[in-house]
Amino acid sequence: MNTINLLSGPAIGALIGYATNYLAVKMLFRPLHPIKIGSFRLPFTPGIFPKRKEQLAKALGQAVGNNLVTGEDLGNLFLTEAMKGKVVTEIMDLFFTGQESLKTLLADHCRQEDYLRGKAQLEEVLCEKIASGISRLDLKELIVKESSRIIREKTAGTMLAVMANDKLIASVTVPMAEKMEAYFKENGSDIVRSVIKSEIERLENRPLGELVLDIGLDRERLSELVDKVYTGFIRYKVAGYLRQLDIAGIVEQKVNAMDVREIEELVLSVMKRELNAIVNLGALVGLVIGTLHIFI
Repeated sequence: MNTINLLSGPAIGALIGYATNYLAVKMLFRPLHPIKIGSFRLPFTPGIFPKRKEQLAKALGQAVGNNLVTGEDLGNLFLTEAMKGKVVTEIMDLFFTGQESLKTLLADHCRQEDYLRGKAQLEEVLCEKIASGISRLDLKELIVKESSRIIREKTAGTMLAVMANDKLIASVTVPMAEKMEAYFKENGSDIVRSVIKSEIERLENRPLGELVLDIGLDRERLSELVDKVYTGFIRYKVAGYLRQLDIAGIVEQKVNAMDVREIEELVLSVMKRELNAIVNLGALVGLVIGTLHIFI
């Protein structure tokens, strides 16, 4: 047996093993579409991934949505100390050091027409409440009482104190109180509305940090309040929404929307070395079988 005969067996075996496994790996993704000769469809066409793409998408969706990333997992992620600390810190910085005005902040998160509508509704509600509260007061009696007190204080210890008896004071304060009461009943809503509108415009254009300092909010207490509100919101609101989130369906839809070539690139980016090892293993097995055949 010459050298060529000795080497040809292992070489052919290695070549066949390599080619077989190489073809098997390629057939995972190729061909992309069925190949037909007349009405006959060639076996193993299309490739495994193109043919089983929908089943793959469904399996991946169930694996991710039911086991890897659940709604409860996402909810717990938002409640970690690191996440809560970051959110609370950013909110506190916004409150105490924010230089943007309240108007700017609100305008960034809603449409202008919604902002203006909400502002107008706030003005109207405040006007109605304040005007209604004032209307329930006995303005006449209140004005007479306060005016009399002021007159007595200002005239105390002077010659006018002798003249400023109750009857004289009443003759001045009662008519004045009646006119003021009548004027407010007629124009009170307009007066209150004008004041409220002016005050809202002043406040909405001031930096948020200045407003918080003027109010005198305690940073530590506000931080605890923000933490409590955030935790409650995530636990009782967001967590419920996340549990209803169809993560499996979303993953399945995304995979189905991917092109087969994209799936191929994704798989190869992770398993290229392993797939090459399978091809090389085929060559090694073929080489071993070819070598053993010499001794059989």
